[in-house]
Amino acid sequence: MSLAAETREAVRERPAVYDALRAGVVNYTAAADTLGIDGDREAIATALRRFAESLPSPENTTSETTDSPVTVRMESGIDCDSVADALLAVDGVKFDADTADTQSAAANEHSSLTAIHATGAVDSDMLATVLDRLRIADITTQAAGIRNNSLVVVVPRSSGSQTLRAVEAVVSSTV
Repeated sequence: MSLAAETREAVRERPAVYDALRAGVVNYTAAADTLGIDGDREAIATALRRFAESLPSPENTTSETTDSPVTVRMESGIDCDSVADALLAVDGVKFDADTADTQSAAANEHSSLTAIHATGAVDSDMLATVLDRLRIADITTQAAGIRNNSLVVVVPRSSGSQTLRAVEAVVSSTV
């Protein structure tokens, strides 16, 4: 494998370096040092520069689903159990809004969750950005997923408002 190919492969395994290259905000020599590739530091930095030139800038990429608006809503009192037809299900556990008829004492114990649900022109890049922002804000994500035109993030109820603002900010920056 050539040094350039090895460099591209190493970058693809490090999303932060890849994103920095796309955004044009990377020190190539310093990045070359972090990749752990055997070879001349300057040659690796040159390979990084060339790879960066071939990448689309974040402003030039558009989602295939940007034709429809996005609606964001918050649903508090989310319960988790193992019933089908959920807002979001992960590993056999369903996350859905509680209903007064079926809510038990055990369900109340777990209903301290809130779901932020965005529908419309959403995609996996949007979910990744939301999760990055929640991680930076030190908000624990209980579950998250995307399917078709629906994005759902489940967080503790106390973090619901902050998560709603984060999702809305991501949505408004990508539309």
